[in-house]
Amino acid sequence: MLCIISAYRPDLVPRATRVFGAIANVQVIVDRRVGERRRPERAESEESRVRERRRYQADEQLRTQGFALVPRGA
Repeated sequence: MLCIISAYRPDLVPRATRVFGAIANVQVIVDRRVGERRRPERAESEESRVRERRRYQADEQLRTQGFALVPRGA
């Protein structure tokens, strides 16, 4: 699992590291994306739509909670 901390909430990093650092399979990282990214203009497969929906949920959690827990590779 990844615990992604919003770039706009660096104050959460120490606490997340304490809480999740003790769990072997969780890595705490800061979101490096800044601003909006352009979406590729191509037909999306079912798999890419699912991935996009997961990303939207993580983006929403980053915006509202300041962090998101996501499976590695999602």
